[in-house]
Amino acid sequence: MKINFLDLKELNLPFSDDNGGKDILTEYLIGRMFDIHMESSQTLWDRKMFDEELKREGSGFLICYSDSGAADGGDNRLTLKKFTEKDIYPALKIELKSLILGFFIYYNVLDEMHILDITVSKEMQSKGIGSLMLSTVIKKNSEAGIKHFFLEVRTSNIAAINLYKKLGFKIFMLRKKYYEDNGEDALCMVKES
Repeated sequence: MKINFLDLKELNLPFSDDNGGKDILTEYLIGRMFDIHMESSQTLWDRKMFDEELKREGSGFLICYSDSGAADGGDNRLTLKKFTEKDIYPALKIELKSLILGFFIYYNVLDEMHILDITVSKEMQSKGIGSLMLSTVIKKNSEAGIKHFFLEVRTSNIAAINLYKKLGFKIFMLRKKYYEDNGEDALCMVKES
């Protein structure tokens, strides 16, 4: 399976069509991102938050997608292997038949990036997609002048904490009872480029 990454904002699709309805591809991509978020994330956003974030100046929506198995001879079964940079195929075009594997939402302010959400579909978790998305965003935005990358993570999310540390993030603060759903604490982490 070949994958690619695309920042939804770089598509320059109209957020809505001439009749006030959403562009079909934008609606599919945001809808699929929301579905993945609802099935895979413990911290729940509502659909309106996705739409509002898409409109916000400085925000980004990195989408990891495949061509739904066509690169593998039409086999839609998901591979068990871990994904690495050699699996990224830049020529893939995103379309309504594309399989969305995960997404990354962030916003930039001056020379800072605030990472809001990294979510990988359940069937693709622990296959390197999250790591590839995060390293891709950091590399691209470091080259564009971003110097500080911030995020919050649940103290119980050991896998994510270890991934962030592996990529150079450091804990700088604990936020007590940060998560509204269960009152769990959050670790605030930063990476300097």
